[in-house]
Amino acid sequence: MTRIFLAAALAATTALASPALADSRPDLVVAVTKLTTHLDPMGSNTNVNERISENLVENLIRYDFKTGELKPGLATKWERTSDTTMELTIREGVKCHNGEDFTAADVEYMFGPARFMGEKAPGNPIAFQFFPLLKSVKATGNYTVVFETTETDALLENRLAGWMGQVPCADAYKAAESWEAWGRAVVGTGPYKIDDFKPGELQRFVAFDDYWGEKAPAKSFTLKAVPELAARVAGLFTGEYGIITEIGPDQFGTINANPGTEVIGGGIRNNRVIVFDETQEPFNDVRVRRAAAMAIDRELIVETLFGGMTTVPLGLQDESFGKMYIADFSPNGYNPAEAKRLLKEAGYDGKPLEYRYQNDYYTAEVKTAQVLQQMWKAVGLNVKINLKENWEQVYDKNDNGGPDIFNWSNGAYLMDPIGQLYRLYGENGPFQNRLGTYVSPEMNAAVDAGLFSTDLETRQAAMRKMLDVYENIDPPGTYIHKLPMFYGKQKSVNWTNTDVALMDFRAGNISFSAQ
Repeated sequence: MTRIFLAAALAATTALASPALADSRPDLVVAVTKLTTHLDPMGSNTNVNERISENLVENLIRYDFKTGELKPGLATKWERTSDTTMELTIREGVKCHNGEDFTAADVEYMFGPARFMGEKAPGNPIAFQFFPLLKSVKATGNYTVVFETTETDALLENRLAGWMGQVPCADAYKAAESWEAWGRAVVGTGPYKIDDFKPGELQRFVAFDDYWGEKAPAKSFTLKAVPELAARVAGLFTGEYGIITEIGPDQFGTINANPGTEVIGGGIRNNRVIVFDETQEPFNDVRVRRAAAMAIDRELIVETLFGGMTTVPLGLQDESFGKMYIADFSPNGYNPAEAKRLLKEAGYDGKPLEYRYQNDYYTAEVKTAQVLQQMWKAVGLNVKINLKENWEQVYDKNDNGGPDIFNWSNGAYLMDPIGQLYRLYGENGPFQNRLGTYVSPEMNAAVDAGLFSTDLETRQAAMRKMLDVYENIDPPGTYIHKLPMFYGKQKSVNWTNTDVALMDFRAGNISFSAQ
């Protein structure tokens, strides 16, 4: 019997003496590399925060990861009442984790100036890129709310169903001592609620038994920080962990050969990228940035580091974009000869460049950094790799002026380029604002050429221009491969991974069997 089922066995024994305390559901422990520092989506736009999201705080409209359909969530129905307004009916009988009723007033307040609306709102710097057209949110009754946009937003349903569209509970937010304190004790309406938060160590979520929908399948789930892969695998084999994250293909055979454990996962709607700081020499020269991108043999990385179990994207885009996916786009690809020519033309003199990365925050991040360093060396770029402990150290500009190159990933949200290429590299994105590594009139002009048009051909033409800017005219960085997320798990944990970073532990997506 594995340890994740020990609690279930004890609960069953306890039931003989105290039926009121019986709970046969197991306690699931998940070993992860990193933990989020802020549980509110608007407080931390990271894969490790998205991992928790809808288990804790829910959306008005629910995206079904199995079918791709939009379904009722905290709202039972929604209707566009004009080109710029949408009315939603809030589900009655929903309880917040603190026992308060969830109503339209919660929606209005949590999208209002206290959390999101306005530049001074604490959640605005991160969330504005997801809701750039939102003008107002008004409760028109206890269970009706109207969203108004500055212009027609064809993606509003997708935004409300996606990342950053989750709605926490207002009364608890008002009672929090600070934005930071709120981040450690977010109150939502999901099937699990926060029970323990030890920064950098663990986060424990327990079943919320007043949940309006189907009850949580686990009595609790705990995310435990275990940075070393060997320790995560060892804990999986002993049964200490039900699931482990961020495993590489070199561990697949070992995990699959061990009785009772297996590997699942694959590429998600996210591209692994590196970012150049064009405000510093020599990356202020577009030829150097193009050369650094052309020096990368992406297919070789996919084959050698990931065993071919992920893919190289066709430019910075995702197949989920549907009709907005530019299938005939031709990226530059691997071209070391042209990379050398561009560096010579630019007069690059061998100046040392710093590349910052972390200890496998992304799968095989360390190995990828080492491979990239050698690929850049082969074309004449002098890159020094610098391992950092966290994102703050990665971004720190007091350390020799900040990194010349650093790691990121570009999630593809909303099933549209507005949720990826524009969200990140447009004029409201983090690189042209918060991080300050990219200023691009060319990218902004490509967006203005019609990305927000209601005409499909106009939008597609704008997307082509944006891809060309990213690839050739003014590249802010470059993609490497589709980000894979591989998990090791106990075979007795019947769990399906999503095609995003969310680890969905809700009813219908996880169950447990004896072993």
